[in-house]
Amino acid sequence: MSKTRYKNQKESNEAIAKAYIENDYTNSQNKLLLVSKANYGKKSSNVCYSSVDDKGMNFYEFNNNAEQNLMLIERYEWADFSSVTIDHSITKSAFTFVGHGENRDITIEVKGKEVEHVIRNHSSMEVNVVKRPVWTKLLGYRSQTTWKMFMASIVYTLILLFILHPLLPAATHNFIMGLALLILFLSIIGLFIGLIKPKWVLPKFKIKTRKRVLFSYLYLILSCFFIAVAFTDGESTSIPASTQVSSSQNSVTVASKKDGADNSKQKVEKNDSDNAVKEEKKQKAEEQAAKEEAKQKAEEQAAKEEAKQKAEEQAAKEEAKQKAEEQAAKEEAKRKAEEQAAKEEAKQKAEEQAAKEEAERKAQEQAAKEEAERKAQEQAAKEEAERKAQQQAASQQATTSSSTSNSGNYKPFENDPSDDQQSNMSCSGQIKGNKNSKIYHVPGGAYYDRTQDNIVWFCSEADAQAAGYRESQR
Repeated sequence: MSKTRYKNQKESNEAIAKAYIENDYTNSQNKLLLVSKANYGKKSSNVCYSSVDDKGMNFYEFNNNAEQNLMLIERYEWADFSSVTIDHSITKSAFTFVGHGENRDITIEVKGKEVEHVIRNHSSMEVNVVKRPVWTKLLGYRSQTTWKMFMASIVYTLILLFILHPLLPAATHNFIMGLALLILFLSIIGLFIGLIKPKWVLPKFKIKTRKRVLFSYLYLILSCFFIAVAFTDGESTSIPASTQVSSSQNSVTVASKKDGADNSKQKVEKNDSDNAVKEEKKQKAEEQAAKEEAKQKAEEQAAKEEAKQKAEEQAAKEEAKQKAEEQAAKEEAKRKAEEQAAKEEAKQKAEEQAAKEEAERKAQEQAAKEEAERKAQEQAAKEEAERKAQQQAASQQATTSSSTSNSGNYKPFENDPSDDQQSNMSCSGQIKGNKNSKIYHVPGGAYYDRTQDNIVWFCSEADAQAAGYRESQR
């Protein structure tokens, strides 16, 4: 199968899957947001696709040989999970969903960032993104396996060397080759020392083992070897122009000498003119070689100056970048400090406001309490005054009644037993007695208003006592 045919088939499968998923969501209440190729952690020989909507995620299995190409195999609801951990790499993103039941591991190809955006906007899950350096996301470094990182480093170094070799000027090849050989020699020495004392040759590594020494310095040795070989070939192919001119001049000189010898045998009279021509040619050739050598030196000097200028520009860029990063870090720290200060100030104001409101509430409660006590005291004083007024009125009436009783005309008034209606009201509202209990009650007493049956009215307490009644205790 050709690459074009495979590409068209791949695009056709994706188009079939997308069309099927869109049709599946036609009658659904959920809103389809995106479709992507996925792997949900289960072993299957068929390709899987995921559809992401505002409520959750569906997983479909694609089988080109089946009657129905795409089949729904599982669905996850955002509400079933409390948090998700996301690990983005260059070509795919790994999602680990954590919920009340079993955790779910899902791998989304290409569109991992878009799925993260959907989760943040359409769910209440806590999103944790794994932060790691960019180089750990490259192929060969994601697993953090030592031998895989070693092989990946060698491959990336060869690719970089293949790109930089034609870009660097020929004048710098000798320097690069010499530097590579020097580092190669030092790396071999460091390898032998590190196998004895790893901490001597791994000053900036936290893990200082012989295995780390072996892989690190073996990488340096191989890289420097490849660099030296590459730039040695470059040196052999770049022969200076002055050397070429000198060689051509030497061949011309030898040929001219041979021709002169032959001509001298044949024409002795032309020796002087031939010698003059030879000298003139030799002088011109030397001048031409000198000019070309000077031109080559000028080009080499210009190349050195250009390389130096580029190095200075690169250093200036790096320094400016570092200063910009430091400035950004300072501004970020300042912003965080301001935000923290604002939060503390807001918290302090909230506490002061709460304390103020609590104090006002307590003051209002105290005022209300004092007002209630004052009203109660006023009510008690009023009732006491009324009771005293009633007692005084009763005593005055008792005095009048006593004079009447002393005259021999007194007779207490009783209710009609059949209907408890008062038959004679001449002393009504004064001394109330109970005929059964022989207890009398004065106005303002606790049981004065409660006594409703078998009432006997007296005009004074003396009349009640004279009739054999005793005073109520309350």
